Amino acid sequence: MIHNGEYGRAISSLEHDVKDQELSPKQRVEYCGWLAECNVRLEEHEEAGNWYLEAVRAVLSSEADNRTKARQALPLCAKALEAYEKGGDPADVLVAARLRQYLIGLSK
Repeated sequence: MIHNGEYGRAISSLEHDVKDQELSPKQRVEYCGWLAECNVRLEEHEEAGNWYLEAVRAVLSSEADNRTKARQALPLCAKALEAYEKGGDPADVLVAARLRQYLIGLSK
């Protein structure tokens, strides 16, 4: 569906699938990333930012050490910030910017 440009249908399917409690954090990150990208394609920037932050949460819930988790989460957080800057609430921009700074500190 994603590759065919059927982003709305893909979102519906992925939102159902991402609720599966059996997903690993890595799988959850992938699903959240796909959801975010579909929303970007539909120019639903605030929703895209929300999904990128959900992917960050999934990364942070993994078993890796904090430095590794921060390094994996930083690109997703940057995408969330970018999405919020294009169409999110100013409070969302602030939250994403602060989270990014926190992750930069953890990654060192």
